[in-house]
Amino acid sequence: MLVPDKKPLYELALNKMEELIKTGVWKEGMKLPSEASLSKEFGISRATLREAMRIMEDEGLIMKQQGVGTFVRKKPIIRSGLEELFSVTSLIKRQGMKPGTKDFTFYKLPALESEAEKLKLNPGEEIYKVERVRTADGIPVVYCVDRLPHKIVGDNFNGFEESMFTFLEKEHSIKITYAVSSIKVVKNDVILEKKLNIGKNGSVLLLEQIHYDENNRPILFSSNYFNADKFDFYVIRKRD
Repeated sequence: MLVPDKKPLYELALNKMEELIKTGVWKEGMKLPSEASLSKEFGISRATLREAMRIMEDEGLIMKQQGVGTFVRKKPIIRSGLEELFSVTSLIKRQGMKPGTKDFTFYKLPALESEAEKLKLNPGEEIYKVERVRTADGIPVVYCVDRLPHKIVGDNFNGFEESMFTFLEKEHSIKITYAVSSIKVVKNDVILEKKLNIGKNGSVLLLEQIHYDENNRPILFSSNYFNADKFDFYVIRKRD
């Protein structure tokens, strides 16, 4: 039962549930009790409880899974602003974690029309398509799909162990200076479930970027699928 206060009942319920999460009584990934149980425990109506839970969902503290229940959301292990252009390797290192790579494959094949357009290639011109899963302390966090024009890296491309940015600088003296990016939530599928070790109800963020060198040449077109439970992206906005 909530202790009476001048605050609205939904706010008291909100504070109580936030405290339960903060103190670890409600642990990450835990399924919450039913609305009926919580309403009875707190001595409030279901409508009041739903308002508190709606705010918690907006804050990213809990998540609802249709037909399954409501769960305490797992805290992301990596946070980063989107204002800075970064390699996944450097991003993981900056969190004090060890970057790794698994499931590395690459192919030489004709560019799709959409890929050729983004890289300013002629239709059917060859590219290398590089696929890999990036890990942080052994945990799969990003599934990366990169496209590089064949004419830039040549016939001797055999893959690499470090970041793509480092590879381009070391092997081809190409420095990526900026990127045009877009980010969106994408529907989970079997491939992403397997690559990122997430369940059917897991969330995935797709960050697509066209990377340019100092001469404004498009060098790399990347699609990075981030496990949303492991990443928290933010943007700092300043007022003029």
